[in-house]
Amino acid sequence: MRRTLPVGRAARNSIDRAGPGSGTVQHARFAPLPAHGLVDETLHLRVEGLEPGARVRLRLASAGAPGTMWMAEATFVADAGDVDLTRDAPLEGSYAGVDPMGLFWSRAAVPGVPGETAADPAVVTLTARDASGQAFLRHELRRSFLAAGVRQASVDAAGLVARLFTPPARGPHPTMIVLGGSDGGFRWCSEVASLLASRGFATLALAYFGIEPLPPTLDRIPLEYFERAIDWLSAHPAVDPRRIGVIGASRGGELALLLGATFPALRAVVAYVPSGILWPGVPQMDHAAWTWQGRELPTAGQMPLADWQRMLADAGLQDDTPEAYQLVLHDLGMIEAATIPVERIHGPILFITGRDDRLWPCEQLTGFALRRLQERGFAHRVEHLSYGGAGHAIGWPHVIAPATRTTHPVTRAVMDLGGTPAANARAAADSWPRMLDFLQRSL
Repeated sequence: MRRTLPVGRAARNSIDRAGPGSGTVQHARFAPLPAHGLVDETLHLRVEGLEPGARVRLRLASAGAPGTMWMAEATFVADAGDVDLTRDAPLEGSYAGVDPMGLFWSRAAVPGVPGETAADPAVVTLTARDASGQAFLRHELRRSFLAAGVRQASVDAAGLVARLFTPPARGPHPTMIVLGGSDGGFRWCSEVASLLASRGFATLALAYFGIEPLPPTLDRIPLEYFERAIDWLSAHPAVDPRRIGVIGASRGGELALLLGATFPALRAVVAYVPSGILWPGVPQMDHAAWTWQGRELPTAGQMPLADWQRMLADAGLQDDTPEAYQLVLHDLGMIEAATIPVERIHGPILFITGRDDRLWPCEQLTGFALRRLQERGFAHRVEHLSYGGAGHAIGWPHVIAPATRTTHPVTRAVMDLGGTPAANARAAADSWPRMLDFLQRSL
């Protein structure tokens, strides 16, 4: 699913500092680059017209918090008279190895330099510099989550807290419900919904706690809430009710599998770093996260929070680590009761996981679902993208790599998400177009 982007004039790429004797840069130019595009677009960054053997330092920068900017740099040798990031690895810099978009994800916060970046943080500035550090090429590019013509609207119906995104083309469209994780609100889901809508899907970014008037925490969320969302979407003129799917990450990935197993109207499921078994609320571990028809669903590890903290202390473990989850995964009876009946899903399933997930044992938790699908003779396609070296933070590509350690916005616990920025970025770059292809084939 490719988009044609507007191309800026090559003449605007050059900074007129090259005199008659500056053969290294006087004919240099960037290969044509767009003036704007989506954040998930892969660009072909190439500097042409260089002297063979010339050293060129490429810098990508964007505005950050006041007094800072996000910047990445890499030095290349123009062996054949050009530098091509799809072919060349940097001698040194913010990333290593051949990576067409390495300058995008490897940006880090540094003190701001006046005039280095545009004021709009969505605009990135690419410069090429000579051995003295002098910039001789410059190009600005605005990166957006929304394509031109995509419409967005807040949903205030059926008790939902949601945002609807619709593509510019006439519908009805294949549609995805997009769910965030245990951080609540619209984190993760709004950005994913924007990008999917820019690719031709109607999307509903659906909050289910952590924002008024929803519950403040992940605690006994009724599945009937999501049933109302499906019913509301099915009646919307922009939506094809025969082509509705669901996508979620982390606890939202767990939820996506559960919703697919509960509601036949959902015809495709994408689960990022999910669990195939159900877990308690956050942080209220003495209750389930989900209810159906007035009853709490069976959950692994449900107990009073004080008991859980005592178990962790006795074992010398911290919360939100793979080792902590192992404290309850040995109870086979409890696991059987808490396993999501994924064989009831009425369409294909895509799992996306990182093998170095340090938040929870994602490969093992996904394995419960994969084995159940195989044992029950699941009738639809199942795909699993598993990435070595990647952790819990796999999402859309070509943005600043998220930190591998972060503070949970609800529990305030410091979490190790695992992976490395490079491995997480490359997992996102590989999985994102494959996820889009999965949805195209499935819906």
